[in-house]
Amino acid sequence: MSEAAVRAAAGAETDAGAPPATIKETMAVFMARQVRNGDYISLGTNLPIPTAGVLLAHLTHAPDLKINVLSYFVNLSAMERFEDLTQIANPRVQKWAEAVMSLEAMVNAIPRMDLCFAGGLQVDRYGNTNLIGVGRQERGWKFRGPGSVGTATVMALVKKYWIFVGEHSPRTLVEQCEHRSSAGWDLGGAGARRKLGLPGGGPEYIITPKCVFDFDEETKEARIRWLFPPVSVEDVIENTGFRPLVHPQAGPVQAPTEDELAVLRQRVDIKGLLRR
Repeated sequence: MSEAAVRAAAGAETDAGAPPATIKETMAVFMARQVRNGDYISLGTNLPIPTAGVLLAHLTHAPDLKINVLSYFVNLSAMERFEDLTQIANPRVQKWAEAVMSLEAMVNAIPRMDLCFAGGLQVDRYGNTNLIGVGRQERGWKFRGPGSVGTATVMALVKKYWIFVGEHSPRTLVEQCEHRSSAGWDLGGAGARRKLGLPGGGPEYIITPKCVFDFDEETKEARIRWLFPPVSVEDVIENTGFRPLVHPQAGPVQAPTEDELAVLRQRVDIKGLLRR
């Protein structure tokens, strides 16, 4: 599918000469709409689209967000604009810090977090993720990832989390992860998360460039819930390494509004990272 087709289906032009929303921008807007004012959110590193979504919510309808970045607590609602999305994930954020947390305090705070984000080299139908690598160590890695980087602990304790992947393909969305860096809903037996006594709320969504999966209430299998236009259910199924369920009300994500795009482009994503 061409980039031109994606742009055309994502929404009408926002003003004279302004291009319509890209898929990345539409993903960020979708995330922003799910954020509630007052949420306690931990931002991961190297996740510019979720970061843009949280900042968009912060600058529009959620000025009272409690944002945890690295070891800092920040409130950024008074920021006129962010020159670079990547600045939110490095120590320069300390100039906006309202508090600095010790490692012990950060770990103790995880169960109180309303939302955080997980990435994955692989994600399976139950929301297990793999950041460790592809292939077996004794045979030589095909690809070595960064490792769990704390996700095993965080995703076991946090109230809920969203899994974000930048590629929707059978090699990313797999029948079973080769390694597990965070526990989803089923680790080889029904109700495994509950039986292990993991207190967190588990994964809520898997967000990809093609769609948003939620999880079936009974089976806890990934289920197609929203589509990023012009993607179809058939397109998602064809490009997924497992057979996903389909929500009875599966349909397209609402296109970004002019106001949402204006804030996103003029205050959050100044360099146009989400328009590339």
